[in-house]
Amino acid sequence: MRDGAPRLTVNGEEVAPLAAWSWGLVEATPLYRDAGINILHPILGLNVAWPEPDRYDFSSYDILFDRLLEQSPSAFFLPRILLDMPAWWIEDNTGELVQTALPRTSKNLQYKTSRLSSEGGMLWTNPLAAPSLASSKYREDITRLYVLMLRHFMGSPLVSRIIGYQIGAGIYGEWHYSLAEFMPDTSPHVTNICGPVPPLEDRLTTSHGLFRDPDTEQNVTRFYESFHEDLITPALLDFAAITKDTTNRQILCGAFYGYLLENVWIQEGGHLAPKPVLDSDDIDFLASPYTYQTTNIPDEPWWNHDIVDGGGNMLGRARGLGGDGGYRVLLESLRRHGKLFFVEADSGTHLAPEPGDLTGSESDVDNLLTNIGGDGSETVDGAVKILKRDLGRMWAGGSGGWLFDFGAVMSLQRSWYDAPEIRELLASFAVLMQQRTDLNLSPVADIAAVYDTQSFFFSRHWRNERPLDQPGSVDYFVQWFLDSQARSLHRIGAPVDFLYRSDLTDEDADRYKLLFFFNAFVMEPAEVDELRQALRGSNVTVVWMYAPAYLTKNQISIETMSRLTGFEFDVSLESAPMLIDYIGKSQLRFGTGAVESPRFDTTNHDEVLGTWIDSGKPAFSVRRDEEGWTSIYCGTAPLPATILRDLARLADARLWSSSEDIVVATRDTGMLVATEDGTRTISLAHPMKMIGSNETYSDTYTLNLTMGDVCLFQG
Repeated sequence: MRDGAPRLTVNGEEVAPLAAWSWGLVEATPLYRDAGINILHPILGLNVAWPEPDRYDFSSYDILFDRLLEQSPSAFFLPRILLDMPAWWIEDNTGELVQTALPRTSKNLQYKTSRLSSEGGMLWTNPLAAPSLASSKYREDITRLYVLMLRHFMGSPLVSRIIGYQIGAGIYGEWHYSLAEFMPDTSPHVTNICGPVPPLEDRLTTSHGLFRDPDTEQNVTRFYESFHEDLITPALLDFAAITKDTTNRQILCGAFYGYLLENVWIQEGGHLAPKPVLDSDDIDFLASPYTYQTTNIPDEPWWNHDIVDGGGNMLGRARGLGGDGGYRVLLESLRRHGKLFFVEADSGTHLAPEPGDLTGSESDVDNLLTNIGGDGSETVDGAVKILKRDLGRMWAGGSGGWLFDFGAVMSLQRSWYDAPEIRELLASFAVLMQQRTDLNLSPVADIAAVYDTQSFFFSRHWRNERPLDQPGSVDYFVQWFLDSQARSLHRIGAPVDFLYRSDLTDEDADRYKLLFFFNAFVMEPAEVDELRQALRGSNVTVVWMYAPAYLTKNQISIETMSRLTGFEFDVSLESAPMLIDYIGKSQLRFGTGAVESPRFDTTNHDEVLGTWIDSGKPAFSVRRDEEGWTSIYCGTAPLPATILRDLARLADARLWSSSEDIVVATRDTGMLVATEDGTRTISLAHPMKMIGSNETYSDTYTLNLTMGDVCLFQG
């Protein structure tokens, strides 16, 4: 950690945390080399290194690294290692495999990725049979194979070029539990660790509307808690410790982990025990792809990424021109724990085939082989702006990342970055990322978004949202309170810090002017008292969404909810529309449109901002606490950007743009993405220069921009 952010050093010298991968990595390496990208991210599947029971063979890896070094003699490597078993092991060890509560068929498999190989021999597939992470035999066999691989590299000249390893297990190596969509894992191996697996019906249903009753449904809540805290996270940390111990702690270790936004199959496949990972000395970095959220507008094609709420309000655009490219991890929490974040930037360019109709497709690889850059990426200008946004978010947010290129497996047969305009952009950002080593990357946001993981042990199962014979991946709260809400948060026109509630400190009440608690549904009375003590006298404005502290681990408690927020509530267990009429200056109707329960009305308030559309009762209210802070309750999500901006003004939080633009910033870096055409006034926290414009420093700019334009500022 230095000047507010984790820094990457190699051989004692700070380097830009910018890496690259391609499905044709050997062929694409000269492009990266010429652009000044010196870290390569090959993907290696351990399954190909164990071709038969009594023989291990790492020669395919050696050949790959030799070929890469021929193309880029000064390259360093940060390989991704997939802890997958070969097909013969799967066939010989059926008793060690994942068992599921739902039948497994290829028809219902959501991600039907074909078997594909990279130069490293990796076989990227999502089979209907996979080892149970709880199987001691799997863990022993894959550990032996992994240690042999590490020792092989430690004993070769590559020891001077490999700077670390990213370890991966589960679906796509992203620590989503294997076969998560079929509700794993009912095997005896899991029972030995987590206790009895609840019956399917118990997992699928809830007795209190959107929530489980903590008193009567403890067999489910405690199972899911143990599934993540006693099985998945310890497995990741075991492999991280093996990595560090085998290499004498001379290299980095990281993983795909820590997604909370857009985490699929949340109860089975989510990353719901992050604290031990963030606390671990064996984990140096975490990684994630960025947003994939596709449109929910009827009759729009899947490659559109515009999101609307139940009231028809435009919330934002995830990918594409003028989209936010938002991160799925809570970046401020990673920073506070000293973990470097690598974003996987996989947006296609104008060189990729245009997306098409995948109806009836037997392979999700067809999706991968089309342009997933979103609307606008099919043109040169659009592709450049989208990639500039992706790289700009890395640069301005104090994080790292790697380019993820599918171009070589397309009919194109070359990198989708292989165009003069893209090459020039990559080279300019390689320089900017290296120059960033001299900048202060401390956070500057007035606004923070706070999230919980344990609420998902107590909320309605993601499978409840769709028939059992149809694929799907998200539940009500992930869809509306996390993913869709993030779209408008990114358009608030100011930087926003994202963090876990467990990382919130007493000082944060004084540091921030506006705090959002989006899913703090489970909270013990002692936690409530501790949080209220931190808020006392801070003058902060806190927005509580839906049911804060409505549950403890043992009971439903409206009293705890009232104690936390300062509001008194009437509770209705009758299902009703989750839509509110906003009374503010931008009168509109917002919410999900779903009919759900429970629902809450405030009965004491200083001001009413909105009412339920059916009853007219207060559902969006303000209470100025006598202890020196402002409490706002909102009964549904997502809040559109216009309301978020009103709340920011109420809290006296700085809006950096007069438009609903995307803003990312640290003390010495800033990025703005225009979400609409027109003139806006930019009000920075302190004077900065606009890169590519002039060298004068100012804290105010008036800019006439076109949607998708990207502006970078440097202190």
